[in-house]
Amino acid sequence: MAIDIQEEYSEQIQRDGAIKFVGSNNRTQFNEMGKEHFDYLIHKKLKPHHVFLDVGCGGLRTGQYIIEYLNNNNYFGLDRMPELIEFGLNNVLSAETVFEKQPKFSVNNNFNCDFVDKPVDVAWCQSLISHLSIKQTKRCLKNIKNKMALNGDIYFTYFQMDGLEREIAQKQKSNSKKDLYYSKETMDEIVKECGLKKIYNGIVGHPRGQWMYICKV
Repeated sequence: MAIDIQEEYSEQIQRDGAIKFVGSNNRTQFNEMGKEHFDYLIHKKLKPHHVFLDVGCGGLRTGQYIIEYLNNNNYFGLDRMPELIEFGLNNVLSAETVFEKQPKFSVNNNFNCDFVDKPVDVAWCQSLISHLSIKQTKRCLKNIKNKMALNGDIYFTYFQMDGLEREIAQKQKSNSKKDLYYSKETMDEIVKECGLKKIYNGIVGHPRGQWMYICKV
């Protein structure tokens, strides 16, 4: 009998730990990568009063810095794996930070953002779209779009491959442990079909070569 993908991921987390599951080799690298993401967002003018939606928040690798920085009740994290969120709450954030900042979380695998009760200024999808099919990418972006503030920005990373035809990319299936590739042109089409406006689509010096996409409503 085939193992359900959720069960498979749970077994990997139990076997290898949350830190390795989200792509870091150890706690030091986990923290360093999160700090790099945070510094990038500060460079992009993230402010304490902004409402932040972290889709694929995982073990709060980035969230640990964002939550500390934002005003209370302004962080929303979504992930399909409850074990990762539990790791972040119990092993990454302090109990004092959780109590004071009151971050909110949702566990689901269909990008349901109904738990977000404020217009979102910044949506962050780090190493998420890089594992999603076109269908899932569009569902994710459309659901995020419905929660965005008027001038809010959506950031996501993906693996870019020149000349990869959409017909080929269309056959890719979502998998959290497999890298999926899209051409720049295909990703532009996907974003446009979601009713979003491209701001940037290019290189940002990602350690694994992922491209950054920035778009807004």
